[in-house]
Amino acid sequence: MAHKTISLDLQAYDALRSRRTTPTESFSQVVLRLANSVANPSGGSALVDQLLAEGESLWFPPDSELDRLDAIQRQPRPRRDRRSES
Repeated sequence: MAHKTISLDLQAYDALRSRRTTPTESFSQVVLRLANSVANPSGGSALVDQLLAEGESLWFPPDSELDRLDAIQRQPRPRRDRRSES
């Protein structure tokens, strides 16, 4: 099999390295797995599964932020009279 050499900055290298499913998975295997998952998405449930597998801290806001948003949502807002704004 032919090989190509590519350059990655450290951030890209760390991101690729973190996507390994096992310590022995090669970068070629990681790239192919990720490319195939992007090229052949299996729907929304697969995306949710992937997000959960990556850890909710990466995509879900902390509880303190959710509590803050809940408090805002519970506060009644005064109604605007749109007729007087013209």
